[in-house]
Amino acid sequence: MRGISASVRPGRLLAVVGPNGAGKTTLLKLLAGSLRPQEGEVRLDERLLDDFADRRRARALAVVPQSESSPFPVTVRETVTMGRYAHLGPWERGGSRDRAVVGRALERCAAASFAGRRLDELSGGELQRVRIARALAQEAPVLLLDEPAAGLDLRYRMELFHLLRELRADGLAVLVVTHDLNLAARFADRLLFLDRGRVRARGAPAEVLSREMLEDVYEWPLRLVAHPGPGSDTGAPQTIPLRRDAARGPRS
Repeated sequence: MRGISASVRPGRLLAVVGPNGAGKTTLLKLLAGSLRPQEGEVRLDERLLDDFADRRRARALAVVPQSESSPFPVTVRETVTMGRYAHLGPWERGGSRDRAVVGRALERCAAASFAGRRLDELSGGELQRVRIARALAQEAPVLLLDEPAAGLDLRYRMELFHLLRELRADGLAVLVVTHDLNLAARFADRLLFLDRGRVRARGAPAEVLSREMLEDVYEWPLRLVAHPGPGSDTGAPQTIPLRRDAARGPRS
């Protein structure tokens, strides 16, 4: 990856999009501090991310990974409580405030009703809400998510992106890596489009997504239409893949 710069500010939702192998997950790992850049730097609140100790970093940004597994039969509440460890000493047990934070995170992610269930008893959509609740329990101002809608059905994808929009409205800085161009265009304030490790385009969805660019990157015929609404996503560009043998009309 070369020549990439990205920033996400409080109260904004940035979607990082692009084809497989474009560098989306690598960029997220660099921003999260799990990878170190060979060139350039990552800053958080004007400080180098490398200068943050692990617990301080966990209080500053929360990461929702694409997938993970637990070898132990932990419950939903226990999982979300793990988000409080950044605020506790090595052997310190959580107090009333920590329990209150966990309760609010569960409620915010609509996971309180199954807080006593084990993770291996959950659907994919329920499990993703638990992961986001755990991240919220960190009380970090920056939220990074790697393909959070992967494998989810229509309802859970929509619920997830509605939740991200609400968290952005609460003042969080939200960065989401996603393959779903249509949801990104509807819910994100800005897009960062990566292609083969470089920035192909950045800006508002209507500025970034064009038929010419998308057909060039994905090597597939498509059509762009405006989302009919109603709502704040009215007019957002929506991508419709065509059959391979589709006739090419005027570009839009």
